[in-house]
Amino acid sequence: MPKLSWTLKNQDAASYDFTSSVQSFTYTQGRQNVLDNYNGGTCYITMRNNAGQVAAASLAYRQKVYLRCEGVVTFRGWVQGIDYIDTPGNANDATAVISLVDAWVLAGQQIADNQLLIDENLQIDEIDALLFNPGNFSQVLASSDIRGSLDYSSNYASRINQIVASDRGAFFPTNGIYYYYPLAYMYANDQEDYTFGRTASASVIAYESFDRVEAVGNQTYVNSAQVTPEDLATQSHTNDSATTYGQSAITVATLNLTTGDGLNTARWISNSMGQFIDNQSYRITVKDVTQTAVANLAEMLQETWNLLLAYTPPGGVSTSEQTLTEGVTVRGFIDRTEVDFYLSPLTYYNYFILNNTVFGVLDSSRLGW
Repeated sequence: MPKLSWTLKNQDAASYDFTSSVQSFTYTQGRQNVLDNYNGGTCYITMRNNAGQVAAASLAYRQKVYLRCEGVVTFRGWVQGIDYIDTPGNANDATAVISLVDAWVLAGQQIADNQLLIDENLQIDEIDALLFNPGNFSQVLASSDIRGSLDYSSNYASRINQIVASDRGAFFPTNGIYYYYPLAYMYANDQEDYTFGRTASASVIAYESFDRVEAVGNQTYVNSAQVTPEDLATQSHTNDSATTYGQSAITVATLNLTTGDGLNTARWISNSMGQFIDNQSYRITVKDVTQTAVANLAEMLQETWNLLLAYTPPGGVSTSEQTLTEGVTVRGFIDRTEVDFYLSPLTYYNYFILNNTVFGVLDSSRLGW
């Protein structure tokens, strides 16, 4: 029976390994839906403390902890707090819950005071260098043009979320670092060697449960968008489907340089998310012990790829859709690991690429950029 191997270490104390004391853990990364902000990841580790294991591992506020899956980092966290569960009647049962937060949460706790950002296309790298804990955000390629505010005074996580709202890309955790892929380069993260499906095989990661959500207004189905670039006039666009279903609108604050860029953003949102009423988002649960092998599942936690999802609706026919992993929740126990994958249709991230069956957009009313 295959099973993922996990290691937990305090990276600030000569890589002290406290895995043997851990009873269970759970962590989250990313977001659940394409329009959600990235609010930061958390991890909760329940460990024995009957012999002072927490002190032995030097776990204290803002100590850095790495979780490794099959020897590769999947979550980088910092101690946010410790809940000691002492048992005066039986000290052997004493435990502690270690709360970790990731780089997103720390960025949300650091305020930029009238911070000028110079680079119009690589601002995430620029912000990462300004953080107290740098080296946890990276931008793979240049984004669309993003203005650098002369009077920006808010936390850095909010700023990064505004960049995402302006460029419409997504973050992919890789080895515990958040890599940003701009909208124009989403195709670069496609993985064709394996898929999600119902029956496990060497090329299929099998799911135990499968939830699909169709056409949730303002979340997975949006046919009208009002975009307000900083210090510029609001730009609006409504998809033709509004004449049939009425408007399902959202408002977005961006950092686009021009009103034209803001209008393009509004077009992209309303066209990519409002063309088909049956657009769906998905949540699947995967267990390591039901796979034929764990290498592909481990790689998905280590690197995060865009995978094809195959399923058959009740009374329907076999269906497949290319998806993007928006986020994960990982639960580790002594005997198994469970992973919830939150998936969006990759068509939400389509772009004007002629020779791509997923991203190609040839209808002149839907070109966006």
